[in-house]
Amino acid sequence: MRTFFVISASFFIVSCFILASYAGFAAESKENWATDAYKRNCESVVFIQGDKIEDRRGGVADAERTFNGMGSGIIIDERGYIVTNYHVVNDIRKIQVKTYDGKEYTASLVAKDSDTDLAIIKINVRTPLRPITFGRSNDIMPGESCLAIGNPYGYTYSLTDGRISAVNREVGVNDSPLVYRNAIQTSTAINPGNSGGPLINVLGEMIGINVAIRQGATSIAFATPVDQVVDVAAKLIGELVDQQISYGLTVSQLEPKDYNAIKRFIIRVDSVESNSPAALAGIQQGDILTGIGKYTLRNKFDFYRALIDMKTNEEVAFSVFRNGGLKETVVAVGASRNGSFANRAVSPQPATAAPRTANQPVTNTNRTSSAAELDKLVWENLGILYTPIPAQEFAQTYKQFLAKFEGGIMITKVREGSLAEQARLEVGDILVGLGPWEMASASNVRYVWAQEWAKLQAENEIFRADVIRDNTHYETEISTR
Repeated sequence: MRTFFVISASFFIVSCFILASYAGFAAESKENWATDAYKRNCESVVFIQGDKIEDRRGGVADAERTFNGMGSGIIIDERGYIVTNYHVVNDIRKIQVKTYDGKEYTASLVAKDSDTDLAIIKINVRTPLRPITFGRSNDIMPGESCLAIGNPYGYTYSLTDGRISAVNREVGVNDSPLVYRNAIQTSTAINPGNSGGPLINVLGEMIGINVAIRQGATSIAFATPVDQVVDVAAKLIGELVDQQISYGLTVSQLEPKDYNAIKRFIIRVDSVESNSPAALAGIQQGDILTGIGKYTLRNKFDFYRALIDMKTNEEVAFSVFRNGGLKETVVAVGASRNGSFANRAVSPQPATAAPRTANQPVTNTNRTSSAAELDKLVWENLGILYTPIPAQEFAQTYKQFLAKFEGGIMITKVREGSLAEQARLEVGDILVGLGPWEMASASNVRYVWAQEWAKLQAENEIFRADVIRDNTHYETEISTR
């Protein structure tokens, strides 16, 4: 009887151990790297949709059809800047964005790079968003696990996983000159609606942006490497910054000497313009920049995004590493202390070209200011930043307005309290006319401020602005004071 008790007790103890081990195993396997990566990044992904217009090639001339386009986007700055594929937002009449918390926004196309199929859009938010964490793509290995978060066929925030199949692929697109270079090949399931979403590694870092699938194949998809995405985003944001402010230095992005110890780039000052804000703050060629304001500089994109919303004469602290020591110096961006500083080089194209009016042919005028100086005047006086719309793109997207307007510029930012804000101009508006002048190019805009603005102010004139918004033509009045 005693023996039976010992055996039963032993069996009971072993059974409890097995059950406890199974319960622990089940609890441990419930969460893994994929669940952690999803939790870390789902709030940094957005759902993009809108009505697209597509030409019907081979059919009736000029026929077109409209369909609902969809895709994904990646938050790269807490103020609402989002990177996605250009083909996701190209030809969308109204870009609708939904964030993870269910809020919906109308986005504006801020900048694009057709060669790499990348674009940056912007939504206006009241509370900071959660930017994605950039990894690196220079050490990706075939065989490592990865996952994608996106909106395949409109199933929002879907997770799929797979492995890296290969790197440095060159992938062409059917019936298109577009070629994705150095693409990452993955077995992760990618479907329509995943384009523009992140490819993520086991550390929860973005290593690519999903761009394409191999039609008719299974488990063959491609992503643009994150290092290329960061480079293009830095270039596009940098162009916007240069329209807004002057600071007087150029920087380069260098690989750190010890990659395993530092998973970021080094930002080095390559040149400093004499008498510029940077020079007057004591920044020197060869300095290493580690931070601007609240932003730590991990790459060149961080450098430009730290400056994107700054206003003329606003001061910001630059953290500088020099001769083994770290110091902070204050730069008053855009402050031309002696009146002679111009940050951007003289454009080989005329900075100003007189726009066509009802009774006046197009002529060129001698340029007395650089394009950057004139854009600065536009920002300070009218209160807008803008990007020109290529003539072909305007003709395709807004062809119903071609009888009246030859082109336009897209407003990318409106300064608080400015004349533009008082006239209720908004980010994303297409400015096609200003008073008697057409706004078909950047040189047209600059002409008004180079040749006409002082006269308009002296006359205290109120004139009309013609705007395309949501594919509809509107008129509003702008006062010169």
